[in-house]
Amino acid sequence: MCGVYLKRSEKLKPNNKHRNKHTKKIRKNKMKKILNLIALLGLVGLGQANAATLAAGDIAIVAFQASGVGTDSFSFATLKDVDAGTVIYFTDNGYSASGTVGFRGVTATDNDGNENLNKFTVGSSGLLAGKIVSSKSTAYTTAATGMWTLTGLVNSTTPAPVPAQSGSFVSLAFSASGEQFTAFTSTNQNQPLLSGFTALYGFDNTNAYEASTSSSTGELAPGLVQGTTAVLLNGAAAGQNYANFNFGAFTGSADQATWLTRIGTASNWTLGSATTDAADGTFSVVPEPSAQALLGLGMVALVAVRALRRGRGDS
Repeated sequence: MCGVYLKRSEKLKPNNKHRNKHTKKIRKNKMKKILNLIALLGLVGLGQANAATLAAGDIAIVAFQASGVGTDSFSFATLKDVDAGTVIYFTDNGYSASGTVGFRGVTATDNDGNENLNKFTVGSSGLLAGKIVSSKSTAYTTAATGMWTLTGLVNSTTPAPVPAQSGSFVSLAFSASGEQFTAFTSTNQNQPLLSGFTALYGFDNTNAYEASTSSSTGELAPGLVQGTTAVLLNGAAAGQNYANFNFGAFTGSADQATWLTRIGTASNWTLGSATTDAADGTFSVVPEPSAQALLGLGMVALVAVRALRRGRGDS
């Protein structure tokens, strides 16, 4: 009987080269899945970067028109996504931080103060960061898109409050010779100027802040900071009725902090006597990841490290 006999050293050995190649392929596929998960979680986090409650600097005032041609107008810009149903108020009542503290003329029975108040309610789809909304917009006119409230009582509860309260929503009326106005939210929907308000952004064209003793004077509302969450211009000295932030001077995307610095810098604004209405528009904001997304990314990264260690046989 004939056969082939192998020496001990010649016996078949496992194909370690093939096994190692297969193991590397498995590791590579696992890492691809982990990296894809990290990328997906990052995208989800960027889309959920904003809390429901707005804070100072989450919107900014970017245009002002006080020509008196038709009704005066202004525009605000969103620097974060804004949830559906969010109400943003605007008033040209000046604020005083001393003496009679608060918005000028506002009392427990006067809900619009010595000047005016209006509001914008965000539509059912929300309002993405990078939107510019004009107070005379024809694009934001329904409950779905978002809309302005320029008529009706500020406190419309029934039965009517006792003692009686006055004050209605109306378009803001500006003065080229001296004006300031404030964007804010409020937890007090019946008397938003009286209490419960959070200032979001301030605009002033008088080149100075002072206690509010007239329609052309006012200080920064609580929480606002000149140059970041407020802009101070010098248009009133020359009777300039028009002020517009020059978005065209900047290209590409920027984060919220960068845009706030740009908008809060007076030299980045165009001033003049144009009668052009404040307009709608868009610009690009780099979103910031939410805290939940950052936590999730950390957890996925930890899983990835452990997977690599197991693959190498580390403890």
